[in-house]
Amino acid sequence: MIAGIVVLYEPEEKDIDNLKQYIGKVDYLLVLDNSAEDNYRRVNGAVQIDGCHVIYEHFNKNIGLCAALNYGVSAAQKKGCQWALLMDEDSSLATDIVGVYKRYIEQNDTSEAAVLAPVHLYDRSNASGYAGCKRVKWAMTSGCLYNIALFEKSGGFLEELFVEGLDLDYCYRAGESGYQVIECGEAQLLHHPAKTAEFRLFNKITLFKYGYADSHRYFMQARSLVWLIFRYRHLENIIMYFWKWFKVIFLFPHKMDYCRNMVRGSKEGYQLWKKCKKIK
Repeated sequence: MIAGIVVLYEPEEKDIDNLKQYIGKVDYLLVLDNSAEDNYRRVNGAVQIDGCHVIYEHFNKNIGLCAALNYGVSAAQKKGCQWALLMDEDSSLATDIVGVYKRYIEQNDTSEAAVLAPVHLYDRSNASGYAGCKRVKWAMTSGCLYNIALFEKSGGFLEELFVEGLDLDYCYRAGESGYQVIECGEAQLLHHPAKTAEFRLFNKITLFKYGYADSHRYFMQARSLVWLIFRYRHLENIIMYFWKWFKVIFLFPHKMDYCRNMVRGSKEGYQLWKKCKKIK
């Protein structure tokens, strides 16, 4: 059985409407709400909460994406589910990704498949769907189907990361344990990782597009990336980190605010690495 798990945070109406996509595709739908205000009525208006197949829980405060998803996966396991479809509130289905995943599970040995991932389609990416599947190093969380037994065995998401870097960390750990992250080319998700801006030459010709978010988000991203760099020593994380610094210095307004948050996040990421290292 498959549980769909969506974590809300101050959702817009279109985010609530996205919940309708999963009805009939999953055996259970768990809607977990990190918002300040209860959104029971809005969610119930979209998917008719019944406390059995559609479950809504409001945490009264933002406990973080990692903690909310860990809670949801554990709840799904108690319902007898073997797989958990984790969705961002603003993601939407471009194809029937659940159907694609089910066919893969039926036709393949998935005992070592930690994650089945979609192709993430968004305006800054050249990604596109394709026939077949392939192993990848990591995948963004939204739209991924997680093997619950392996998720619980690994300890789930590292809750200290709060909201950023959980996908990288989990997939890296899965790889270290010999498990697989499989991208299914026919499973395609419309995704929204940050807002998009354009760098234009003479304000006319678009040379490239790039993502941006508020400075607090960059604090969280710097924090998680520095932790990942020291924990896993992957070149791709170093490149991600310095690309963010490049954008802050050369492309963003309010540079000092971003710089302060990036420095603060970097320091906290290093401290988190030292803390985790001591625990080990």
